[in-house]
Amino acid sequence: MSYAHKETVEICKKQEGLVSSYYTATVLAAIARTKYLVRYETRFSEDRTRLLVESVDEADIRPLPPPNLEVSEKVDAYVNDAWWVGKIVRKVDPNYYVKLDSTGTVVHCPFYKVRVHLEWEHGKWVIQ
Repeated sequence: MSYAHKETVEICKKQEGLVSSYYTATVLAAIARTKYLVRYETRFSEDRTRLLVESVDEADIRPLPPPNLEVSEKVDAYVNDAWWVGKIVRKVDPNYYVKLDSTGTVVHCPFYKVRVHLEWEHGKWVIQ
């Protein structure tokens, strides 16, 4: 899958303490066949003076998912500046309660901080 300049995407961070979390970023450029330069919307450089810019593998990038969510659906919830994988356990319009896979914690989220979860399978993003 290829991504366009200025396209808004999400980056999966696969480091200690950040498993199953996704950060919104903007594609700045394709820098190799399977690498992109991105600028995060909520992650900062070490000195915290500017938004973090880094190169990421294509396999760690996914497009923004579509809306429309129901109870028991696998979703991502925006908690503590990142998207965390979980399952909707309760819906009280316009809000959701999501049980996070990583901690088992149930969090209350307004509708705009919950969206359908996507997985990379056989070279493309699919709804789970």
